[in-house]
Amino acid sequence: MNALNEDEKKLVLHIRDLMSLSEKHYKPYYSYFLNEREASAAVDEMKRSGCDNYILWGGYENAERVMFCVYPPYLQPEFSDFPFECVNFKYRKTDKLTHRDFLGSLMALGIKREVLGDIVVGEGIASVFVRSEIVPYVRTQIRKIGRVGIEFTEDRIDFGSISQSFEEREAVVSSLRIDSIVGCAAKLSRSKSQQLIKAGLAAVNFKTVIDPDLKVTSGDKLSVRGYGKFIVTFDGLMSKKGKYRIVINKLK
Repeated sequence: MNALNEDEKKLVLHIRDLMSLSEKHYKPYYSYFLNEREASAAVDEMKRSGCDNYILWGGYENAERVMFCVYPPYLQPEFSDFPFECVNFKYRKTDKLTHRDFLGSLMALGIKREVLGDIVVGEGIASVFVRSEIVPYVRTQIRKIGRVGIEFTEDRIDFGSISQSFEEREAVVSSLRIDSIVGCAAKLSRSKSQQLIKAGLAAVNFKTVIDPDLKVTSGDKLSVRGYGKFIVTFDGLMSKKGKYRIVINKLK
């Protein structure tokens, strides 16, 4: 666990506890909601343990926040068994609400981020995945999101139509080292990007990196805390000055 930060070390211990409980009581055990980096760390721990009795589910395909479940052999649970529900809100389409508006209102009630899954916001409708034991509290406490009145509804967003949108730009970098790529993606100086990396604030493919010399490969997913998420691609072509031509896609 030396390459993990403190939060990830705690997560690994949590996953080990779930494995032990599942083996002891011979039933499925579920984690809190995990972000992409935490989910990757959980999967890595299962692989290190040689255990493949686990599934990840966030309520729909390609959910960003998921719940981890470890189960005994021959007792794989259904997705419907996961202890969370989708709570749906409706409001006037002329009222523009964002992911941040919903998250802020929920956390203002003292609800922790770990009991909340994805928050998907559309026009006049939003769907929020919530641990089952918190759902009654959410339904009784929330009547407004910010200054916008809401109602609960059985309708929900069409998750199958959800696709990530990116802001694409081309750039040239002198090196494919992570510090150079992060500096370019986040529009930071090389020294500032090195500081962020050494502080454990950057991740490649959801895994925290602290070595500024690490080489990035085409298709890698980068996240820089406070600056966003990026996908970097390149085809090996060089500029006339011997620099690498890359494409940076920033998640909107």
